[in-house]
Amino acid sequence: MSARRTFEVHEGCFFGISLQNSNFAPKKLHSMLTWISRRFDQCTVLVGDSIHRITLESTSSLAEPEATEAALRMGSDFLRDSRDLFDSVRDTVDLTFLRCSEVQQWVDYAHLHKELRQHWETDPAFRASVEGFARRYHESHAPDAERGQLDYRIRRSCEYFLEEFAIFACLRRRGLRVMVYPGSFSTLSEITRGEHVGTPKELQELIIVSLSLKGK
Repeated sequence: MSARRTFEVHEGCFFGISLQNSNFAPKKLHSMLTWISRRFDQCTVLVGDSIHRITLESTSSLAEPEATEAALRMGSDFLRDSRDLFDSVRDTVDLTFLRCSEVQQWVDYAHLHKELRQHWETDPAFRASVEGFARRYHESHAPDAERGQLDYRIRRSCEYFLEEFAIFACLRRRGLRVMVYPGSFSTLSEITRGEHVGTPKELQELIIVSLSLKGK
């Protein structure tokens, strides 16, 4: 049986949190935390604070310093506002909290991000996959965007994904193999299936558990 079918043999996972994403509304967050607590002994909650600056820059017209400040503040606010939900599962799962802004200070993050950036620049199939992932997202979330604005958002989303993938690779390097997230990452799933040879081996080794949320 493949590793992706036996993720529960692993004691720990990391759970990605995207800011300003309706999938992480309180009721849904509680359901996901409960699901995780029934299957894992330990979970690292990864809050996407610093990378959210790219979303704010491209959708809110904020300059980089203001976007970074706002994104870091949103990450802190999310952790504060969700404290009771996290506390509700602490008896059954050991939670550790980590912010993307912290991971991006690690030495190996810079190396992994550079490796991904170089691969994106030199491998047409990988670049097309990342760009296609970004395009599908923005065409569904901003269908009325003008062509120039859409192209800009796609470019910025590609940067977002490369930073995010480097962060995931850092966590895998530190022993966390299972990633839990609501929804899907088409490019990342392709990497784990061996479709993008040349990407960091840490990404190829990930086990992605995509949660399907129902209801409100």
